[in-house]
Amino acid sequence: MNIIILDMEWNQPLDLNSMRREPFPFDSEIIEFGAVKLGDGLKPEDEFKCYVRPTVYPFLSGSVARLTKIRPQNLENAPLFPEACERFLAWCGEPFCLCAWGPTDLRVLLDNMLIHGVETPETVLSCDLQRVFGREIMRDNRQCSLEKAMEVLGIRMDRAHDALNDARNTARVCERMDLAACLEEYAFRLVYYGQDRLAGLGEGRRYADLEQALADGSLTDFPCPYCGQTPEPGAWLRDPSGGLLSYRVCPEGDEFLLRLKYRRGPAGSLLAGRRIYEMSDDLWEQYQDALEAAGG
Repeated sequence: MNIIILDMEWNQPLDLNSMRREPFPFDSEIIEFGAVKLGDGLKPEDEFKCYVRPTVYPFLSGSVARLTKIRPQNLENAPLFPEACERFLAWCGEPFCLCAWGPTDLRVLLDNMLIHGVETPETVLSCDLQRVFGREIMRDNRQCSLEKAMEVLGIRMDRAHDALNDARNTARVCERMDLAACLEEYAFRLVYYGQDRLAGLGEGRRYADLEQALADGSLTDFPCPYCGQTPEPGAWLRDPSGGLLSYRVCPEGDEFLLRLKYRRGPAGSLLAGRRIYEMSDDLWEQYQDALEAAGG
């Protein structure tokens, strides 16, 4: 298993009116990959850096240029996303686990693959290192910036908002953690993200109310990616982080956590979307917290 510490920089639309909204709202086009591959002993053994020429938002946002120090001339002759992504995935090797600081990079990568016509896998193994640091080092659930984490550990930081530098910085933080044990507990598989995003199940479908949403089998049911059979529906629990959780087990014994998020939409409607995860130790603990809060 190759452990990939990933960071990316992305461009954004110049204003809300110019944001692409089909097949889903898309506001982050990748313009730089930076990654560190961990080898034997989970020590850095290789690095990857590649600029990407944007096509959805071809004009570099001023705020992005100021933050990243990337200039238009850096991107003029860079490969387009499909080629850059192919290079990156080939460099990752198989199998691999994508580790990033926070939950955003994985979703941005998958959204870019969808927008640019690059096939997304049914399951993606990933780990949110920000959550790992918060739980294992800070001993709470508050989000901690990478800069703050390095300050806490007394680690000198290379210039931030450069994709490769931030991947290196993240790798330095990982050296202070029992990363092997943390990956065993916190690594998770995101299931059917691409299909759900294109079907409107990621951003949220519109319903009259929560009861109607929970009655929609296309939202609440899914086939197991391994055996193809539908996991048995479980009870819905309030998610302490918002929304609902449901524990699912397929006939072959594979376990999943279905996370349903919802919010108020236009004209009093409800927008409900989902994320499906293969069960991990950390997700099981979150489910048990919800079960305990419900008095189960």
